[in-house]
Amino acid sequence: MPLVNMKEMLQEASRNKYAVGMFDVSDLEMIRAVAEEAENLHSPVILGALAPDLEGGRLDYWFTLAELAAKRSPYPVCIHLDHANTPEQVKQAVDAGFSSVMLDASASDFAENIRRTREITDAVGKLDISVEAELGHVGNGWVGSGEGSESGEDMLTEPDKVAEFVEKTGVDALAVSIGTSHGVYIKAPQLDIARLDLIKAASNIPLVLHGGSGTPADQLAAAITHGICKVNIYSELLTAWNSEMLAQLQELPHMAAWPAVLRKKPDAAMREVIRQKIRFFGSDNKC
Repeated sequence: MPLVNMKEMLQEASRNKYAVGMFDVSDLEMIRAVAEEAENLHSPVILGALAPDLEGGRLDYWFTLAELAAKRSPYPVCIHLDHANTPEQVKQAVDAGFSSVMLDASASDFAENIRRTREITDAVGKLDISVEAELGHVGNGWVGSGEGSESGEDMLTEPDKVAEFVEKTGVDALAVSIGTSHGVYIKAPQLDIARLDLIKAASNIPLVLHGGSGTPADQLAAAITHGICKVNIYSELLTAWNSEMLAQLQELPHMAAWPAVLRKKPDAAMREVIRQKIRFFGSDNKC
């Protein structure tokens, strides 16, 4: 079916208290895996692109593959630019045909975050493209884990700023910082569900959780129950695929193995993670 943006997809999820998975996908097989497993489970899904996977002239290749996968699916698929840092990155994605973008100005101060985000919503507002922003800052490494991590209470989303931010930016979805982080956790996080309740009460905008990989299941379930309707997953896909690929490589008698054969078990391991997440988020059989 034609590409859709995130707005109605997430509004429906919010109303019915489930979450849609956004899976960052780096290559053809990841794109196929997410789109096909979502189709098998009758689920909406979001294909996410990260800047490093689009650099060096790869954007057109990546988008062509993602668009083909989306159009072959009978169910809603959104193609989303994840964590763009500049207006130029957003423009390139919009020109390519993306149906959703995220401008991440969360490392800026509050006023600058509003200004930079509003620049994007003004630019794409008439193009039926959804815009996600981040308030608070979801860093790398376990929040509060100590040396080498980005940590601190001041990185969490302040509920009393949510309504002003949403009103002044006009965003369609808001990523919040309640204790998760990107990458692989050094130590399991403790999500601030009470803070999430205050954020949810401040605005009816769909809420997004970054750093979903590795978050304990009970906490992730609570976050969805209390208002999160989009969860980002990447590191768990990589861990499943790379772990199985390492095992395959270690068993080889020589290195002249065909990629199409070598990657069968890694792809299967990755697809199992995708299926588990879609079912856990509750988006299966919603189409």
